[in-house]
Amino acid sequence: MTASFRQVSAWALAAFTAVMASATEPKAGTQAADPISTSQTSGVRAEICRDHLFDPALAAARLPTGYRLLPAEEVARSDASLAGILRQQPEFRLHAVGSLCFMSIEAFDIDGAPVIGPEPMPVAFWWAATEGPRHPDMRGKASYVQLGSWYPRGATHAGRILRTDPMARFVAIEVRQVAPGNWKLSLALPDETVTASVRAGLQSAPSKGGQPGAMSVPMSGESAAYFTVYSYAGHRQRAAEGRWSATGAGIFAKAFAVPGEASAFATIFQDSWTAQSGLYRFAPR
Repeated sequence: MTASFRQVSAWALAAFTAVMASATEPKAGTQAADPISTSQTSGVRAEICRDHLFDPALAAARLPTGYRLLPAEEVARSDASLAGILRQQPEFRLHAVGSLCFMSIEAFDIDGAPVIGPEPMPVAFWWAATEGPRHPDMRGKASYVQLGSWYPRGATHAGRILRTDPMARFVAIEVRQVAPGNWKLSLALPDETVTASVRAGLQSAPSKGGQPGAMSVPMSGESAAYFTVYSYAGHRQRAAEGRWSATGAGIFAKAFAVPGEASAFATIFQDSWTAQSGLYRFAPR
């Protein structure tokens, strides 16, 4: 993949927890009181993410009250490169801007108990640019909504995972390093299978976003009453190239078929970070 759109996607860095933390925002480790559930993530071997444009009508997910997906034309007001794509293909100006991420993590503790065995766990999640009202328990920015999250089928502690991530679905998923710097990704969904082959540089550098920091991510669908607050630190970034595709008739197959998008959206590779999260409800307890 070339980096003609941008070498490092500023929008993706914001989406994937490189949010700038202002002097007035809580530092990593700060959460509002009384979360429903807490989790701790560390030993991140890889977080590999890819932006895309998708038709919001196909997502059909109920958002929290007052929230809306931002159309690409609005996101492009602060993103000159995205604006360039829309000038060439204005038919996509009302598409939403999504990010699909795969992770390989070595440690994931939920409410103080580990849920990963000796092998790293593959995880995937799907976020999209959004806006809506803040809740008092939110920390950092709240600029994205979660549209999906996936964990390995047969996970031993599925019940605990659902407690901290009520959107969790359990499917065939793979995040595997096949050689130094080379990764294979696969996510089997009901109507499509997403695959990617990613090559990452062996040298890493601290991510440019301010750290430590925090961000809040509302959920959607049947879980639209919830949001997660993440406090994070330690992100490191590697240069990466990826070939992404999806077979089937789903949203990602259509997104990756947008003309020219393969050279427009960079593959983002981060690792080494740690994060703690808390799950909260929008409605009063």
